[in-house]
Amino acid sequence: MAQDYLKRTKESFPKLTKGLKKVADHLISEPMLFAIHPAKKVGKIIGVSETMVIRFCNNIGYSGYTPLQKEVRKHLLDLNQNSLRELDLKNPQNNNYVKSMIADINSLKSNINNIELENVNAFVETIIDSKKLVIAGYYHSFTFAHWLYFNLNYILGNASLYRPETDAGILDLLPKKSSIIVFSFYRYALDTLRLAKEAKNKKIKVVTITDSRVAPVTEFADIVIPIDMKNKDIFSKGPVTLSIVNAILYEVIQRVEEREKIHETYKYFIKDGEY
Repeated sequence: MAQDYLKRTKESFPKLTKGLKKVADHLISEPMLFAIHPAKKVGKIIGVSETMVIRFCNNIGYSGYTPLQKEVRKHLLDLNQNSLRELDLKNPQNNNYVKSMIADINSLKSNINNIELENVNAFVETIIDSKKLVIAGYYHSFTFAHWLYFNLNYILGNASLYRPETDAGILDLLPKKSSIIVFSFYRYALDTLRLAKEAKNKKIKVVTITDSRVAPVTEFADIVIPIDMKNKDIFSKGPVTLSIVNAILYEVIQRVEEREKIHETYKYFIKDGEY
């Protein structure tokens, strides 16, 4: 199976050491590195030793680096061929607008293939079960945080958007069974990390949506929703992040309707749109 390495990596990830997790994260999010470079070069690029890369291969069940590299190459070749067939652009428009949109489509496809269902389900259940939700995001991540907060407040009525200028000490005022949701993307705002760390120290459940399984915020998170992106520029993360957030919102709506926990504002502001 051409992508067996993905399954093995995800299954082994929780048991790996910090250094091995760094290798695993890059393999999942940037497999092209492993397809085109020898183990020594891969180690240098991601900041670990060649020995660490080979040890990772052995840990997930390969006899060294070469068998893993062959499998990654086959997977990427199959993926590229399938993508070309699916797009089937008979008269491609050779302009930057189309190229940008196709890049977004490919990013979405990559995340669909790599979605960690167990974590996403845990995230949805955390949202539904929490008495109070605090949602935080700084700089460009504020947009994602605001979108999630705005819609969850209509669906459940218990969400608030964290504002550092007015919400100092808010974690001390939360009722039991509260949670915080943190958006944290490269270059990882320090205030976001401090908030997540404080919440963990106070034993408040922390969920993060981030761009790496080894991002600094993951150290403080109970649930991590990683978004795979080929590059970490501001524009690339927008479509895929909002798509994942929307998918989570749809699932929350479905489950709270089934359990008759929907907030009264929902039927006036969201259901009329027939999601």
